[in-house]
Amino acid sequence: MNKSLTATLLIAFSLLLYTQFSELAYKFGFAELKLVAVLENPDKMKVKCDAYSLGFFDEIKLQNKYQKCINEYEAQGYELISRSDR
Repeated sequence: MNKSLTATLLIAFSLLLYTQFSELAYKFGFAELKLVAVLENPDKMKVKCDAYSLGFFDEIKLQNKYQKCINEYEAQGYELISRSDR
């Protein structure tokens, strides 16, 4: 009984510490960016353009690289079928 209470308190404290750290980290510019786009050509071949970064990064540079990938495939006749920007 004593061990389970200690374990529960330890888990609760760890969760509280993690949420506070995450909140503080985001305030100082530490972030996560995930961009995914799926394109398909008339032959039903699919390609994926994605960009992912965790930490301190140049969001504009990542967005430009991601959009360049999409534009290159659209120039080859692919159509955008899904896009997820988080």
